[in-house]
Amino acid sequence: MSTVDRPQNKQKKKIGLRLLIIFIILALITGAVFLNQQRVRRAKEQALAQLETVPYARETLTSTISGAGTLRPRQSATLYWQTSGFIGEAGHEVGQEVQADSILYRLDSSRLPAEMLQAQLNLLNAQTSLQNLESDTDLQRTTLQNNLTNANNSLAKLEMNLLELTERECTEWRLKNLQTAYDDALKSYRDWSTQERWLQVQAARADLDYCDPVVIARETDSLNNQINLQKQNIAAWQAELEKIAKGPDPETKEKLELQLELAEKQWEAQAITAPFDGVITLLIYEPGDIVAAGSPAAQIADFSELFVDVPVSEVDIPLIKVGQEAELVFDAFFDQTFTGKVADVSTIGENSAGIVNYNVSIKLEANHEGIKPGMTVGVSILVEEKPNTYTVPAESVVSRNGKYYVYVLRDGKPVEVEVKIGAYSSRKIEVLQADIQDGELILLSPPVSLMDSLMQMGR
Repeated sequence: MSTVDRPQNKQKKKIGLRLLIIFIILALITGAVFLNQQRVRRAKEQALAQLETVPYARETLTSTISGAGTLRPRQSATLYWQTSGFIGEAGHEVGQEVQADSILYRLDSSRLPAEMLQAQLNLLNAQTSLQNLESDTDLQRTTLQNNLTNANNSLAKLEMNLLELTERECTEWRLKNLQTAYDDALKSYRDWSTQERWLQVQAARADLDYCDPVVIARETDSLNNQINLQKQNIAAWQAELEKIAKGPDPETKEKLELQLELAEKQWEAQAITAPFDGVITLLIYEPGDIVAAGSPAAQIADFSELFVDVPVSEVDIPLIKVGQEAELVFDAFFDQTFTGKVADVSTIGENSAGIVNYNVSIKLEANHEGIKPGMTVGVSILVEEKPNTYTVPAESVVSRNGKYYVYVLRDGKPVEVEVKIGAYSSRKIEVLQADIQDGELILLSPPVSLMDSLMQMGR
């Protein structure tokens, strides 16, 4: 071999060594990738094996409408002062049960404000007027009877005078003579004004008036007016007497009773009373404290029944009916389920940000021990039962692009199957149509990313 061939051989050996190293590295990388894929596959298969499954089967589906609300007592009230003054009596404590109309606070009677003193005076006057109503009515009845007697006598006299007036008859020559006598007497008085001649003028005038048609007409009108007025008085007094013939006037009695009721309400402002049976939940003042009108005084609540108000959308509200059963879960008692019934469904919705909800009141039907108003409650209202229905757990359904899917375990691998869903409850969803056989296993809470990778590996 020549000296020229030796460098070429060395170069070929170097290239072969490099190719060998590259091949070994690629083999190692390929092996590592393969081993990693096997490890990932086993890990995913192990994760799949750990997922829970349920068999696809028929059952009775209880449809529910869910919501949440806050527990409240049957009724509660904050009581306010209607007047000012100093606290006198305060004989109750927070947490104490009281009956309706029990006095929680009373103002100090020795330091009442002017409006309370006036209310007390009005109360006394109204009470006195009602107490004296019978005797006042007797006196009124006697007065009316006297008025009627006098009025009837006066009316008879007036009618007699009118009759006499209408029967007057004077001939024309007599009227003329009387007029002449009056004119002569008046002229004589003007010529020589003496007391005697003035009396003669008055006598002549009286004689003339007796026959003067103008005077007679004027007196007739006057008598008719007096007669009409007297008849009106008699009719009015007679009507009043008929009202009280058997006792006090009902209208007068009603008016006095209303005055008494108003006075009692004004006087009641000096005390704070319980509006219903319940438990005192707040007392703000102590004896001797100064209070002002409009300031809160106490709070009371009726815990005999507990309710939760749940907003329900306008889409679901037609399904809600009074008397439907409900399940209630409290955050404070998450391991217990309480029951209740729909007690009231609002007829008027509330629009909030374009969403209309209707208030549904649910009455708690269970032992109330440990449960307190204000607690948060999750509610499921049972609206319908559908027997012999295919169902799947709600957590097994996956939504994608407006369609619904579940993962069915077939030959140890998850298979995505589209389902058409119907009614639902808090835990189950009705399946109306799906390519799934009875008894096939449905995966619960399937991780979508894991399901996709396992299905790709199975292809």
